[in-house]
This record gives sequence, structure tokens and C-alpha cells, in this order.
Amino acid sequence: MTTKLVFTACFLLLLLNGGHHVEARRHRERRKDYMLFVLGDSFVDAGNLPRSAKSKASRGWYYPYGSSDSAHGNAATGRLSDGLVQSDFLAKMLGYDESPPRYSPNEVDTSGVNFATSFSGVLNGPEEEPALGRQVDQLRRLVNRRIIGDDDLDESVALVSVSSGHDYSHVSDSTSAEQMDAYIGRVTDAVADAVRRLQDLGVPTILVNSLPPIGCTPWRSRISGYARCNARGNDIATAHNEQLRRKLGGLDGVLLLDLYAAFGGVARSMSSSTPCCDTSDPNAYCGQEDSSGRAQYTVCANPDRHLYWDYLNPTQAGWNAVMDQLRGPILRVLGHPILVISDELLY
Repeated sequence: MTTKLVFTACFLLLLLNGGHHVEARRHRERRKDYMLFVLGDSFVDAGNLPRSAKSKASRGWYYPYGSSDSAHGNAATGRLSDGLVQSDFLAKMLGYDESPPRYSPNEVDTSGVNFATSFSGVLNGPEEEPALGRQVDQLRRLVNRRIIGDDDLDESVALVSVSSGHDYSHVSDSTSAEQMDAYIGRVTDAVADAVRRLQDLGVPTILVNSLPPIGCTPWRSRISGYARCNARGNDIATAHNEQLRRKLGGLDGVLLLDLYAAFGGVARSMSSSTPCCDTSDPNAYCGQEDSSGRAQYTVCANPDRHLYWDYLNPTQAGWNAVMDQLRGPILRVLGHPILVISDELLY
């Protein structure tokens, strides 16, 4: 492109946008600058749990999961959504088509590694599922064995998500305020410790999810017919986020992603707490069938209008809307130029 054409393109873009800054992205094939490391839970797990017989834990490998995912032939991929999840949309911002592949102890894809496993937490998770600290250990072993080199780390980004609320799933109404505050302190201390360990390994940029308003998840709002959020759940999320902000706010290269505000904004424009895939039995799960093969669930006709896919996890459209709200802060912390002229403008 000649200097004259570049100047003209810049002038037209500024004119069309009233003189405001315009965010643009280089062609996807030209922007694979970052290695992405994904750690956490079902919000970012892109299919790391092995496929097994259909159950509540393995439901992500079976219909109707994946039914909106045209990128994968509308088939289930192990993601707990009707399509792509948060890590996929972050990967797209970095110039990839989807989340990097699952962890392998002996090799690493050029796009990075996804260590996340659904149902993982920080303190409260099944022993067989890698909780956050053990996922950091997996990354450390790859670094120690030089499977991930210094050059890879220099241009890396980590996404940390312990935001599905798994650590707080066992909290009861009888838990006192003092006990709750102490427990939240332990959870957020562990998140902050994982972040510092990632920095010690040489990861320069770390994005950390806050908790969304977990009282508004279908799981907690179901008792009111999805009409009201659970106040205690949202109080827990608020206290968690305040402690996390205090513990991470002063760390260079760390961005706390405000899922609380983003989910709240999306819920107002989508279907609030009502899930697309619902069950009449509160103990059933999306995708469950009885012994005769009859579905114990219903699926809405318009998942693109729902924030939540099942009782806990967002739809593909929900994640797209949430990440669209977070795009600006993410691009700023990554140091992207405001305007990039190339053969394809994507925003």
C-alpha cells in the first residue's frame, strides 16, 4: 500500500468515526504473535475432560452441547456450551481461530496450551481434576523441560478463570459471615499465588477473571423461576472480587477482567437468568435422557438470545457479547496500536 493510500485510509476512517480512535486488527494469518496459556474451569475449558459415557460430568461431549458451533460442524467438542467458550474468543483476539489445544506433557502447539478442566476450582475441586495450582505445575514442567522456551514466554499471555463458582458451590446459609470472609480470603490468596507463580515463570501478561454475579446463574435463581437473583450468591461474588482487586491491583501486567459488570450488562439485553437448555427436574442435567432415551431437557429455539446455555455456563452468543464488552481493556493491556492499516480491517 503506498503512502498516499495509507494516508487516505486513515483519513476516511477518522472521518467516518467522528475523529475518534478506531480499533482494527491485522489479517488473521499475520497476527500470531502471542502464545496463549489457558488455566481454570469450564468457562475456558475447550474439551480437556476425556470423552466417556454420558453423565453430568461428560455431558459436553454429547448433544445438545455444540449445537450452535458451526466452526466444528455443530457437534459437541467437550465444551460446556452450545458452541465456543471464553478462551476461544480471546484466542480470536490474538489472531487464532480457537483456543489452543489441550495440555500434553511432551509437546506444545505454536498457539499455546489449554490446561483448563471443567469442575476445577482453587480449593474445592475433585482430586482427579487439575485445580489451578496443579495446572500451573503443568506449565512449569513444560518450561523446565524447555518444551516452552524463553522466546515463547516473552510473547505469552495467560488467561486465568476460576469463575464458574465451583469453590463456592458448597456454601450454605448457615455459613457465618466470619467463616465466609475467611474462606474467600483463602480462595483469593490462592488465585493471587497462581498469578505470581505465572509471573515468576516469565509470563508477562496475565488476564484474571473476576467472579460474575453467581447469584444470577440459573442454578441459584431457579427457585424463583429465574425471576430473581440470589442475594447471598451475589454478595459472595462482590466480596471475592473486592479481595481479588486488592491482591492483584498493584501487579504489573495483570488485568482483572470484570465479569461481574460484563455479565450484568449482557443479561439486560439477553434473557437474564433463563437458560436455553433447561430441565424440569432440578437434579437432571442438560442432555440427560431416561432409560428409554427420552430427553429430560428442553432446548430453546433461539440460543443466540440467551446469556446462559445450561444452569451455569454461557452460550456461545453470551460469551461473544461478554468478550465484546471486555475487548477494549484486553487490547489495551496487550499494547495493541489503536489503528493498524492492512489488507483486512476486522473492527
